[in-house]
Amino acid sequence: MLLSMTGQGVANATTNGATVTVEMRAVNNRHLKINLRSPDSLITLESVVEKQIRASVGRGTVNVNIKVHKETRADDYAIDTALLDSYRRQLETESRSEIPLEALLTLPGVVKSSDAQSPHAAHSELIVNTVADALEQFNHMRMTEGEALANDLDNQLQKLTILIQSIRERAPAVVLNYSERLTDKLNQLLEKHAVTLSDADLTREIGVFADRCDITEEVVRLDSHISQFLEVMNGNTSQGRKLDFITQELFREINTIGSKANDASIASHVVEAKTVIERIREQVQNIE
Repeated sequence: MLLSMTGQGVANATTNGATVTVEMRAVNNRHLKINLRSPDSLITLESVVEKQIRASVGRGTVNVNIKVHKETRADDYAIDTALLDSYRRQLETESRSEIPLEALLTLPGVVKSSDAQSPHAAHSELIVNTVADALEQFNHMRMTEGEALANDLDNQLQKLTILIQSIRERAPAVVLNYSERLTDKLNQLLEKHAVTLSDADLTREIGVFADRCDITEEVVRLDSHISQFLEVMNGNTSQGRKLDFITQELFREINTIGSKANDASIASHVVEAKTVIERIREQVQNIE
């Protein structure tokens, strides 16, 4: 199962006059980074929200925006009349003039919330549940995108398998062609200079070339890497880092084949294989 690192989720909930909106979006990142924006009164709840996200997200930059709107009612607030009178007396003594009531109401402590808790903190359960709903939508989108990535990767791996098979079938002809070219060239030189060359010398030279351009091990390792890639891709967890490492190994082996094969046909297949592997690498960068 593959999960995309990109996705978004939005959830809203209302209860007891309070409305919570949670927006969640993510982009690619090699590690997990959570950017949480919320009212200052929710600072004690931030660790809980981050723990929720870390429980189901492994990599990516996750941007979370939490908004809380609470309908105000007359009984939500109370005026401290004793403090208000104290402010009035002191200010009127200093200014020797009457102070407007609206100016006094803005002074610290005059108007108090009737809630013992912060109005936002009082709805912490609602906030946590809304984050869970947004996270569910977010993960559903990541799963959908992950399925699309898996389908594309499967197609690319099929193309790569076909190219590797073509390289495997072409490899024996490389030594045979070299043997024929070498024999023809030597025969021409020997005939021209009237020099003899033993079959053992010719066989040894062809053997050196065959050993130098042998790509059997690289082809076998490519088959192994593709099998391992498919196994990881179809596993129960999304392992983007592991797929990235396997992709690097695919590049390594195909590069080695390109440098050893010494054949135009194989070189052409290698170029096509590199294009396919590059496509795989680009897609793997989007996987958690």
